[in-house]
Parts: sequence; C-alpha cells; structure tokens
Amino acid sequence: MEKSGEFRRGWPVLAAASVGIGLGMSPLPFYTIGVFIPPLLAEFGGQGWDVGFIINALAVYTFGSMAAAPIIGILAEKFGARRVALVSIITFSLSLMAISLNTGSKSLYILLWLLLAMSGVGTLPITFTRPVANWFKANRGIALGIALITTGVFGALAKYFAQFMVQHSDWRLAYVAVGCLPLVISLPLSLVALRDVDDVPASESALTRFKIPILMVSFIGALGFSGIVISQVLESIAKNGVRFEYILPFAYMPLVFIPVVCMLLFKVGTKPPEVKKHDNGEAVILPGMTLREALRSWRFWLLAICFVPISYAVGAVIPNIEQVLTQSGMGMDEAVGLATLTGLAVLGGRVIGGFLIDRFWAPAVAFTFLASPAFALWLLGHPDVNANTATIAILMIGFGAGVEYDFMAYMVSKYFGMRAYSAIYGSIYAFFGMGAGLGPGIMTNLANGSGIKLIEWETGLLLGKDWQFTLTTAGIILFVSTVPLLFLGRYRYTEEGDHAEAIAEAEETVETAHA
Repeated sequence: MEKSGEFRRGWPVLAAASVGIGLGMSPLPFYTIGVFIPPLLAEFGGQGWDVGFIINALAVYTFGSMAAAPIIGILAEKFGARRVALVSIITFSLSLMAISLNTGSKSLYILLWLLLAMSGVGTLPITFTRPVANWFKANRGIALGIALITTGVFGALAKYFAQFMVQHSDWRLAYVAVGCLPLVISLPLSLVALRDVDDVPASESALTRFKIPILMVSFIGALGFSGIVISQVLESIAKNGVRFEYILPFAYMPLVFIPVVCMLLFKVGTKPPEVKKHDNGEAVILPGMTLREALRSWRFWLLAICFVPISYAVGAVIPNIEQVLTQSGMGMDEAVGLATLTGLAVLGGRVIGGFLIDRFWAPAVAFTFLASPAFALWLLGHPDVNANTATIAILMIGFGAGVEYDFMAYMVSKYFGMRAYSAIYGSIYAFFGMGAGLGPGIMTNLANGSGIKLIEWETGLLLGKDWQFTLTTAGIILFVSTVPLLFLGRYRYTEEGDHAEAIAEAEETVETAHA
C-alpha cells in the first residue's frame, strides 16, 4: 500500500482513536487535578487534608493502573481492542463522576481513585493504539503521533473547562461535568469508527447506517465543551489581558471538531488492510513475540526500567505546574493559563517526533527529545521564575512529554512485533505509570520538605528541600535515564523482514534462557 493510501483508508480509525485517547484516563484526571486542589482544601482542610494527600491520589491511580494495565492488554488481545475500549469509556466516565461523592473521608477518597484507575485503564493508549498500528505500517510513527497529540490538547482544554465549572458552580459538579466528556464526545465516535483490521468492517456494520444521529451527540457535546472553555478563556483575558496562552485554546478548538465533522461529512466505511489468511480461512498470526517471550527479552526490561525515572521527571511536573507558579507569586488564573502551554508543546512533540521516528532510528530521536527538558526543569525550579522563563520551560517540558507515548508504542511494534502488542505494551505501561503516577506526590512532598510519602505512609526518605532542589534533581535523573535507550540496537520486526527478524529474536531469546 502506498503511504498516502494508508491515510485515505485509515483516517476514521485514527480520528476515533485520537479522541478516545484525548478524553481518556491518561490526560483527564492527570491534567485537571491541580485545578481541584484549592476547593478540596477549602472544604476538607479542617479534616486533615493537605496538598500532598490530594495529589497523592495519582499514586493510588498508579497502583490501580499498574495492576490493571497488563490485564487490559491481554483482554484486548482476546476480545479485541474495540470491545475493551467501548466498555472502558463508559466505566471510566462513571467512575470519574463518582469522585464528586467525596465526603471528607480519606478512605473514600482513596477508594474512589482506585476505582477510577481499575475501571478506566482500558481508555489508555494500550487499547486505542493497537488498531492504529495495524492500519498504518509505512506511516506508523506519524499516525501514532497524531493519535496521541490529543493528550496534551484535550488535557489543556480540560483545565479551562474544570476551572470554569469550579468557579461558577462547585468542584462536585465540575467532576460530574468532566466525567461526561468521554461519554458524550468520544463514545459515539468509537462506536462508529474504532475498528481493528479483524473487526467487522464499518461498511458492514448496522451502526454505520445510523451514524448521523449517533455522531450528532458527539457534535453537540463538542459544542458545549468548547463553549465553556471559551467562556473561561475570555474571563481570563478580561482579568489578565491578552496573552499567548489564552490564544492557544482557539487554535486547539479545530482538533475537537475535525474528527466528528469529517465523519459526518465523509464515508467512514473504508476497507481495512487485508488480513493474511491460511488456506483453511483462519487468520495468520501476526509476526512478533508472545508476552512470555517478551518478558524474557532484555530489551523489555531496559524499556520498562528506563521509563520509570523518565516518566517521573517529565510527567510528574505537569500536574504540579500550578503549584510551582503560584508559589512564585502568580495567580491561579495565570498559572492555569501557562500550564495549558503544555498542550501546544505536546502537540508539537507528538507530530514532529512521529514524523522523525518513521525516518530515523527511534531511540536516537527519543534520546534527543527526552533529554533536552532536563535544562527546562532547572529553569522552572527557580523561586523567582517569571512568566517568560516559565513559558520557555513549560514548552520544553511539554515537547519532551510529547514523544513518550509515541516512542513506547512504536518501540513495542518494532522490537516485539504485533502478535501480542497490547499485552506487551500494557506491561511496559505499568512501569511508565509507576513514575508518572507516584511522581506528582513525591515531587510535592520533596518540595515541601516532608520527604517521600506514599498516600498516608511517612517513609522518612529524602526529606527534600524546595522546588529548586526537587526540579533540578529531576532534570539530572531525566538525562541519565535516557542514555540506556541508545543501546536498544536494530529493530527486530520490520515490514520488509518480519519473519527473518522473528527467527533472529527467537534464537536470541532461547540463547538468553539457556544462559
């Protein structure tokens, strides 16, 4: 298939996956938790809640997703990514709304976040990137980049959305409203267009006949979401004047509407790539390792271990940006506005990084993208950081964050093949989630001088000092942990030589096992 033909054929799948990821568990709780800290403190501060406890919800979220991610990957292999994603969108939405039920009980707060992690893990890229990787081969890197840009875009817009709801109603209604977004916007798109190559084609599905009423739900939801975001942005402009970060949401808006408008106007029943079959009609097993074989490969463990500190250093600072900036004397509205710049940078990182890994050796690209934000962390940690410096630092951090998911998904397909893609990706994602989920709370407690604290457990380790010390240390950790990626070696599974590389990898695995 020609390169351009992949996009003509696979754009509906790509569009549905991008919105599903953008309104999934990866960005929504992660990007919005900083907005909910002030109202939660105001209501429950007298009951012993503090910033560290509130943001340590992400640690609970991490433990839940670490446990569930490999299971979801296996389920996606067994029942198909489409089924797992559709069910998970519903359960994720309901569990996000359920956070509004908090009464001040710390146990209930922890339980609700654990429920969120366990019920929403199927909305992570583990499931949505499998169909994308199968529909796109020559353009796999850029396709994954496009599918994943929405984590930053929708995450940035969700900050404004949540801020408006908190200011004009209360934090409980705000959580219900945020929880409605995936149910109303992404579910209709996935129902119509999210299909793997071995699913019933959209052209043969009864749902496609009713695409207009189904997709109108998504269109109306996108209108409401955009209207609230614009209202909040206009309020911020009236208060702080016109600023670059307030212009960005208007640039992001087309990405909210393009998927649903294109599906409304154009044919979504495109023909999937042909699945190779045996003479008896059964599908040929895709080249690649099983999960068990991957677990015996040193490359699996190199990726898994390296992504723990990488995700801590890059990912953990994002939900803490509002804290860092407000402690430097900025107001919350200004801090939220600057924090949304991560969306622009993530978008750039996704697209540019995806384009480059299709053409150059991906580990070298990833090293360049992930090591460069180390300097930005040092800049952001200065106690007297101003808006201009903060803007540069946030853009650099977001640019680095933009390539994490792309790199992980692409590397799984190139080093382990597509045979057990979701199961292997889910297992590596569990390690990634450890750093990203535990990191925000660890950063907060280190910066406050209280040391590493897991939920309510005082470990007494690394008492820390301040944000300058914490972020500078994170920068050093980031640079050091990206170096081992350069030792991954050549790809094991390529379009031209899948079978030869599969044999080579199998031989290597056997040799390792005997050793």
